[in-house]
Amino acid sequence: MISTKQASSNPGRVIKTSMSEQIYDHLRTSLMDGEFRPGERLTIAALSERYGTSITPVREAISRLASEQALQIKAATSVIVPDPSARNLREIVAIRRELEGMAAQRFAETGTPEMLARLEEANAEFIHAAATDPREAARKNRDFHFLILRFADMPYVEAICENMWAVMGPFLRTFHEEIPVRRLSADNHLHFKFLASVKAGDPIGAKQAMQADISWSDELITRVEERRNRSGK
Repeated sequence: MISTKQASSNPGRVIKTSMSEQIYDHLRTSLMDGEFRPGERLTIAALSERYGTSITPVREAISRLASEQALQIKAATSVIVPDPSARNLREIVAIRRELEGMAAQRFAETGTPEMLARLEEANAEFIHAAATDPREAARKNRDFHFLILRFADMPYVEAICENMWAVMGPFLRTFHEEIPVRRLSADNHLHFKFLASVKAGDPIGAKQAMQADISWSDELITRVEERRNRSGK
């Protein structure tokens, strides 16, 4: 199951990726895509069976994700998908708002028509998923945002945002389950405002649209906070 990839600086050199690295990458992407729910319990044994490997590389991958606060180790054999506090969620949203807003502005300044066409395609896929499947909508929404980060060519910003998404991805799955479908799939979704700003050559408008889209999470964060306060948690 060990995969290989060509090193870009030397086409004749093959770099092997360790099993723990592969598991780490897959689990991290699964978290970003909202495959797991906040508070969900994962067992090391089940993950080992899922990946067809021994426990050791799974433990290594989990330890790495725990160090990034994307998972929480609760016992020797199990881990928990974090269920961040409202305060922590708002901190993540604030970071995303600044960094993804910066990337949105950069894309509006430097993106090509081909890149814009790809983003419009990705947004159409998201809108379709939002009307039918919350889990797929969470994944397609992530695809849209990460295309912007990639096209903006800001690797450090992208790396930080990946960390934020790994922690917040499960919450965003909940967002797509609880926000009414008619609002998620409407033709006035803020993704469209971002795309319109790019087409109009308005980088500041693109930044503001992206920041407003990310700030939409505050609506559900407040709702979750109120539920927790009522339940005393």
